[in-house]
Parts: sequence; C-alpha cells; structure tokens
Amino acid sequence: MSIRMSLAVSGSWPMICWPVFSVPALSPWHKGKRPLSMTSSIVITGAEILRGIRPDALIQPLSSLLGSRGIDVTEIRIIADNPLGLCTTLIDLSSSSQIIIVTGGLGMTPDDTTRRAITELKRKVLVDTGPAIENPVGYAKGIDLHFNGTRVLFFPGVVSETLAMFPSVLDTVPVKTPETTSIAVFGIRETEIAERLGTIGESCSFLPKDKEVTVIAPVSMEKRIREILGRHALVGKDLVTSMAMMLRDRNLTLAAAESCTGGLIGHLITETAGSSDYFLGCVVSYSNEVKMNILKVPEEEISRHGAVSEQVARSMLQGVLAITGAHLGVATTGIAGPTGGTQEKHTGTVWIAAGSTQNILAKSFRFDFDRSGNKMIFAKSALFVLKEYIYDQDIYRPAYPG
Repeated sequence: MSIRMSLAVSGSWPMICWPVFSVPALSPWHKGKRPLSMTSSIVITGAEILRGIRPDALIQPLSSLLGSRGIDVTEIRIIADNPLGLCTTLIDLSSSSQIIIVTGGLGMTPDDTTRRAITELKRKVLVDTGPAIENPVGYAKGIDLHFNGTRVLFFPGVVSETLAMFPSVLDTVPVKTPETTSIAVFGIRETEIAERLGTIGESCSFLPKDKEVTVIAPVSMEKRIREILGRHALVGKDLVTSMAMMLRDRNLTLAAAESCTGGLIGHLITETAGSSDYFLGCVVSYSNEVKMNILKVPEEEISRHGAVSEQVARSMLQGVLAITGAHLGVATTGIAGPTGGTQEKHTGTVWIAAGSTQNILAKSFRFDFDRSGNKMIFAKSALFVLKEYIYDQDIYRPAYPG
C-alpha cells in the first residue's frame, strides 16, 4: 500500500498506524464485470491536514471496515481542496482501484470542491451517477458514481457523519468476503500484537479504539491467535462486555472505589444494558477526606505511604466492599497528570486493587498518555486486573445458595 501527500509538510508528523482493509464493491446499478477480489483507494481532501493543523481521523476506521469485507486498500492520498487536483487524482487511481473513497470537500453549496471536481471529471470521461448516499446524522448527502469501471464514493469530512453513512454503502457491495471473526485484545499494543502473531498477522487487520485493539482475522486462525495472545485475547467484543459475561456467569456482584479515574469505571460498566444485575455502585473518593471518612482509609496510611500507594488502594477496596456488600471490588488511585507527579511517583502512575474481603490482588502500572488517555487506561486496566483475579481464583457463587 502506498500513501501520498500532494505537499511537502515541514516539521514532525504524528505517528499513525494504518492497518489496511476493505469495503463492499459494486452497487446494484453497476453493470461492469470485476473479479471478486477487490482493490480500493482512499483520498483525503483538506489543506489543514496537509499543513499539520489537525490529524486525519478517517483512514484507520475506513481501512478496517473495508478490510473486514475483503477489500484491499492499496493506496492512500492526502490532497488539498482543489477541484482540478481531485479530478486528476480520481482518473489516476481508477487505473488500479475498483473503489475509491473520497472524504472532505463535500458541502451543501453548489460550488463545493467535490461537485466542481465531478463537473471537471464529466468533461474528460463518461460518468454514471448512482443514488445519493443518505446521511443519517447530517445534511450533506454522499455521492456515488462510476467511471472507467471504478466506483467512486464521496463523503463529508466530518468523521461522525462519514462513519454513520459508510456501513449502508458497504452493504451494497456484492463481494465475496472471507469468513472472519473479531477478537478483542487488551493490555498489549497493536505493534506488539503484530510482532507476536508474525506471519499470521499478515492475514489480519487491527482496529485500535479506546486503548483496546480489535483483531479481525479469518475464522480458521482464531484458535491459534487466542493461544498466542493468551489472556490478552478477551471472550467478549470488548473488555467491559467480557467483564460482564464473567460476572454474570459466576453470579457475582461488583463495586468500585475510584480516585484518579473519577467515576470512569462506573461509567464504562453502566454503558452496558443490564449492568444492574451485577454492578452495585461506586464511591468516587477523589479527596483524601472522602477516602478517610467514607471508605475508612486510615489517615496514617496516607501520611506514611501517600494517597497513590498499594496500601491505600487496598484500604479503598476493603472500604467499598464493606459499604456495598459486593462479592468483588476494584479500586484505583493514581496520578492522571499532567501535574502532580514527583520523582518517586511519576505522572501516569496508578495503583489498582481488585478482589474480595478474603483476598486482594494489587498491581502498579505507569502509562504515558495525556490526562484523558491515562484515565481511560487506568479504568480499563482496573477491569483487566479484576478479570485476572477472577481467573486465578476461579471464583463462583451459586445462583441459589444452599
């Protein structure tokens, strides 16, 4: 796969991982004949991306969605908002791509970049226009056209709108897709997953989101991938869903004591419908006073070890279990940043305690994201530690005691 930009950009460019994948092919109105194995290209228009003012946020999700349908992304180009340049790019890519995805430059006015480029294109080649692509969350409809045996799909530059419109278009592409499965992974980065999988990874696509990675792989490889990734490969579609399945299957209840995560663990858990079956609640003990007065963390522990310590995390856990009566609990105390770190306890440090009144597992981690990124990884790491605790203890509660 090649990636081109039409301008030289000075300065450093943000590091982006682009695992490449596919999209459905030809719409019902398309009459041309193409092989089932399809190729595609992505064109991103926008001078602000070329100049480094903002990063692109569509290449990765579009590539992964295309790949999940068995369509290879062979080239990605980032160009300026120039109608003639877009027209030239489309003609050039049509020689090697059966589908071209264009984002940006599509607006409500008749003089927007896309429509002017299409007008220019019609002067050069025979263009067949299909039905408009409906926009369920915005006003600018997408454009679906065909020329030189290539289908071109135009979407707005607004990420939420494009991602809302894209699935319905994929459904119109009658390609023969390989049977694939999605494996949620937590605790190892995309690059490390690829390294561990080796040649197997060449048949997979990777979609990072919210500090997790979804591996899309042929069904025949699932067992081997799970063996390689071990406990990092989750049983559900994501970490929270996996946690919910484990708690439900074992008839266990859960409570949380949160400091640095500020209620994010509770938020993530309650995003799943039916979470009241197993989640009793959380105490957000952001201040030391709340830790001491509500969770009964001894003042001398905070004075001696600091709020960000194994001892305090353990006491927070014991406190929330005593308050709620939950079978299991999880507690977090850390430094989300960007301030608050010291030479002894750096920004990004977190202590996590998980377990029951009889046995507690405590672990410390250090991460290097921004504040919101650290909070998210803290919260999800807490759920992962809890998952490990349940596996190691093999805890079950009978549905009907006695």
